[in-house]
Amino acid sequence: MDIPLISPRKLDQYVDRYPGIWIVDVRSGEEYRRSHIRHAVNIPYEPGQIWKLPRGKEIVVYCERGATSMAAAREMIRQGYRAVSVAGGITEYKGRNLEFFGQS
Repeated sequence: MDIPLISPRKLDQYVDRYPGIWIVDVRSGEEYRRSHIRHAVNIPYEPGQIWKLPRGKEIVVYCERGATSMAAAREMIRQGYRAVSVAGGITEYKGRNLEFFGQS
């Protein structure tokens, strides 16, 4: 199954184009608290998990480098969601919506 990917460089434009989009950070809570994309919800990924997100909404999934978000997007698509994964994850994202916390 091919997983739709979005380039980290185009993520901000994608978010602007789809108002009401859900951004899901599938990293651990600790990683999320250090930095995340603004308005992202944190739902740490576990293989086989059942997703409880709004149906009919575009969902953007990201992790640290992209592999975990691809697995999560694959499971979401199997469950009937419209999901895309951010290629390269938050490591590659340099957009205007990046937020850092706990930095000195």
